[in-house]
Amino acid sequence: MKKLVIVESPTKQKTISRFLSNDFIIRSSFGHIRDLPQKELGVDIDKKFAPKYVTVERGKKIISELMKIALGADSIYLATDPDREGEAISWHITQILKNVDPKKFKRIAFHEITKNAILDALKNPREIDMNLVNAQQARRILDRIVGYKISPLLWAKISGGLSAGRVQSVAVRLIYERDKEIKAFEVKDYYSLVGNFKKEESKFNAKLFKWEGENVEKYTVLKLFAEDYKYRSSIFDKKEKVLGVINYLTPKKFKVVKVDKKTTSSKPKPPFITSSLQQEAYNKLGFTPDRTMKVAQKLYEGVEIKGEMKGLITYMRTDSYNVSEQIQKQARDFIKKNYGDNYCPAHPPVYSKKVKGAQEAHEAIHPTDVSLTPEDIKNYVTPDEYKLYDLIWKKFLASQMENALFDQLTVEITDETDKSLFKTGGRTLKFDGYLKVYSDTSDEKKEDEDENEEAILPPLSVGDEISVIDFDVKSHSTTPPPNYNEASLIKTLENHGIGRPSTYATIITTIINRGYIKRDKSKKMLITDLGKKVTEKLIEFFPDIMSLSYTADIEDKLDDVADGKVDWIELLDKFYSSFKSQLDKANANMKNEKIIQRTNVKCPICGSDMVLRESRYGKYLTCSKFPKCKGKMNVDNNNTEKFKGIKTTEKCDKCKDGFMVLRKGPKNYFLGCSNFPKCRNTRQITEKELEKLLPKEEEKKDNP
Repeated sequence: MKKLVIVESPTKQKTISRFLSNDFIIRSSFGHIRDLPQKELGVDIDKKFAPKYVTVERGKKIISELMKIALGADSIYLATDPDREGEAISWHITQILKNVDPKKFKRIAFHEITKNAILDALKNPREIDMNLVNAQQARRILDRIVGYKISPLLWAKISGGLSAGRVQSVAVRLIYERDKEIKAFEVKDYYSLVGNFKKEESKFNAKLFKWEGENVEKYTVLKLFAEDYKYRSSIFDKKEKVLGVINYLTPKKFKVVKVDKKTTSSKPKPPFITSSLQQEAYNKLGFTPDRTMKVAQKLYEGVEIKGEMKGLITYMRTDSYNVSEQIQKQARDFIKKNYGDNYCPAHPPVYSKKVKGAQEAHEAIHPTDVSLTPEDIKNYVTPDEYKLYDLIWKKFLASQMENALFDQLTVEITDETDKSLFKTGGRTLKFDGYLKVYSDTSDEKKEDEDENEEAILPPLSVGDEISVIDFDVKSHSTTPPPNYNEASLIKTLENHGIGRPSTYATIITTIINRGYIKRDKSKKMLITDLGKKVTEKLIEFFPDIMSLSYTADIEDKLDDVADGKVDWIELLDKFYSSFKSQLDKANANMKNEKIIQRTNVKCPICGSDMVLRESRYGKYLTCSKFPKCKGKMNVDNNNTEKFKGIKTTEKCDKCKDGFMVLRKGPKNYFLGCSNFPKCRNTRQITEKELEKLLPKEEEKKDNP
């Protein structure tokens, strides 16, 4: 009996083939084999949003091979990824293999690529979950409608080649609004006071916490998309006020009014999910989200260790903190053996993600085998794979360990008139617990170095009288909110319910590639002039699309479709009725504000400044004196200018077939045959000949 197993990647195919007998034929679909067409909307809105799927170019040969094997197979196991995208790939395969008996198809899902997981999945096949498929279709169609309806409007009103995205545009708005917040931010000065005290011969310091019952610190209230910032008034906004307090307190006597000694605990954080992995890999390893996901994909699909293919981690697109009892037991055994019983909690920790849409049937990201340490695999993987596996392994192990314990001391001091309240104290590590293995980025950062310093204090008791030596005045300034980096942007998107695990990396890559956002040298994400212009137009004419709450609500509705609670056609219909109204108003009322970006690049023909333009095929430069001068340069993905030549009207006198093309050599310009390298005819040219040799007809398509 021959059985066909279809996965979506060649690496996955290679790994799984090591686990199954010769009765199984393993083949890869290489991702989606059908999709919406590239050059048209591909959605019939009037016929209940019927999608028009076409076979992707690489899929034609794959489908032919799959069909031959499927017709002769007794069973066909669809083993694509355990998420909506994977479910949709499996469904598309069944739709395109129409001549195959539908009873042969069996859907299997697993969250790790190990022999036990594969064999267990084969024993428990199921039907394709059409709720998941429809959720994926709804998302794809929503994104297609937004992109294909708004983009032509932007081409006509602002610049060719622009595009909009249902989720990406909201991400750009976050960065746009943060830019506005930073520029509108008003810096305010304020002051703090530290008292240097003495008990007998022991000296220590304490910070003034309250004066006349009021907190002396000011803080900034940050509101997303706020027009301004509101402050709690600081009573120490002027230095003179602090000096007045010093004059009052200098002659006074002081006493200890509170000594609080206690043991506090710090719990380990949950194992990684997609968003937290991307954030931590960015903060600790400097990996972009896209880089993180590519490396994680490799670890998931399998790496050859000592001649054996092993899937090293569980599926990396997940928003669930669940872990299996089996891996928990393995982790507990490892902890007891390698660190001691006191590092293993009495009961396995349970983490829950209280977010709508979290797919609790999935598992968190963790190693498939805890006993396989990072050092065990180091010589078999790339440096990036080692670093990411090390991060995932340590994070998971720490999540299963005992709390860290701290001895914490807080001391409060006041003057004899009770107008002041000074605080000091410290925290010392009593038991490292999970910190033995891993500390999160948030554990490592200190919000205020002064407040977190561990003070060395003399023995102090309530009622002790102490004297003041002198006071230190420290000046501070309020600071604007920081620019987003890739990690903080993902965190904000996640907090507002925008996007899902599979989309975060793509969102960031897309908005950067479109030229709406750029990274500076410190990896801050900054809005570009083009990004500002597009965002302002979209906010004005498409308030729903650009709303955080609306976008998050759409995500919730897609989750409801996946759960079978909402009909996907009804979701699309409700969305489109509102969207169509806004689209009609935009087409009628949006002003034409074409963007022309002059650059410092000089025209290779006349030496004038060149202008950056965009078409749907990418960026290019044209001479600012066009159409008089037809100098043109392509711009590659790295924003590098490439002068590829200008076709002239002169025929090649050698091959008689090609035209001569103006090209730029190391020293000067020359004419070369358009049939190069078949024809290598060239001739030198003077600048006076240039105008005569240029085409007389303007190529309006290439030079708008």
